[in-house]
Amino acid sequence: MAQPTAAVVAVSEMAVVRALELAGNRLMSRNGRSDRGTLQRMASWDRHSFFRVTGEEADRVLADVWEAPAARGVPEELLRVLDTYVRLLLASGHSLHRSDLVQTLSRMPQQVVLPWEADVSSTASVTP
Repeated sequence: MAQPTAAVVAVSEMAVVRALELAGNRLMSRNGRSDRGTLQRMASWDRHSFFRVTGEEADRVLADVWEAPAARGVPEELLRVLDTYVRLLLASGHSLHRSDLVQTLSRMPQQVVLPWEADVSSTASVTP
């Protein structure tokens, strides 16, 4: 188990924040007007801390949240770990903490290499 690179931590943190933000926005419709004011004052990526979200509801609020990172080349094995981590946050109501995310990433069986960190010679012919 190796420490993740700074780039993997940064990409992971941004993907998790975006997943929690989308989930938080979807959770706004869960409650009536009485809680809406409280929820609107919270950061959208932290709204899940107001709830405990598991099972089918977690599936609903996380639908398609990993499409953008996958389309940008984030490896599938990393997305699976991040999905599990986000589901744990949703179920527990805990906020994202970088140290917890780093610990989770360090438990991966092999170090993740992002496509843009790969051997420069293999990507030299790629154009933007």
